[in-house]
Amino acid sequence: MRPPLLALSLLASLQPSTSQRWWLERLAFVIPGPAATRWLLAADAACLVAIGLSRGRPLLGVPLALGAGFLVVNVLGMALTDFYLGLALFHFIVGIGTATLARRTRWLGVGLVVLALVLGGVT
Repeated sequence: MRPPLLALSLLASLQPSTSQRWWLERLAFVIPGPAATRWLLAADAACLVAIGLSRGRPLLGVPLALGAGFLVVNVLGMALTDFYLGLALFHFIVGIGTATLARRTRWLGVGLVVLALVLGGVT
């Protein structure tokens, strides 16, 4: 083997001294595990339905709220370059949005924020 290729292959096999995604590793305590994420997505859907039902026209509000939620979770995943970090932020956005927009079901949004914090720390 040629010496430059040998040196290059040795360098390629070494582990990097610093992580390329160090900022994501610092936020790992906020990201819930896979099983918790499924339950949080169901809670997100319930909160979005509650927001849609609190609008004047529920038959139009519910699909629009769910569609907007789908769009927001995908945009957050692309903007933060990590889908799971975007998903963790999405739980907080939906919870705060429900607490401010849904009149009678504000407790649902507060519960989602608390649940996302607890499940992010536990899992």
